[in-house]
Amino acid sequence: MSASLSRYVRSATLDVLGSDYLRTARAGGSGMGEALLRHGVRNGAVPVVAVLGIELSTTLLGAVVVESVFTLPGLGSLLLSAIEQHDFQVIQGVLVVSTLFVLLVGFAADIVQRLIDPRLRTSVSGNR
Repeated sequence: MSASLSRYVRSATLDVLGSDYLRTARAGGSGMGEALLRHGVRNGAVPVVAVLGIELSTTLLGAVVVESVFTLPGLGSLLLSAIEQHDFQVIQGVLVVSTLFVLLVGFAADIVQRLIDPRLRTSVSGNR
C-alpha cells in the first residue's frame, strides 16, 4: 500500500511543481517552500486522499487472507469459518459490516477532498 501511495504523492507533487499558480506565487515574491505550503499542498493532496480511501478499503479485504495465514481472530477468520459451517446470518453480517466500512471510508475521503479543494464545493441546486 505504501509503494503505490508514495507513487501517487510523487506524481501529485510533480504536477504541482509544474503548475502555473505555483509559478505565479513564486513571481509574487514567495519562496519555493512558502509557495508549496500555501498553494501546492492542498492541490496536490486531492488525488492522494482519493487513492488513500481506496487503499484503506482494500486493506480490509486483505484481512481475510492475512488472518487465515497467521490464524488470527478477526472478521476474515469469522467469515471463513461461517462459510465452512454454512452459517448464512454470520456471512451476511460480516459482509454488511465490511460494506459499511468501505462506504464510510469512501464518504470520509469525499468529505476530506471537499474540505481541501474549494473547486469541489458547489451547491446542489447549481447556484453559486
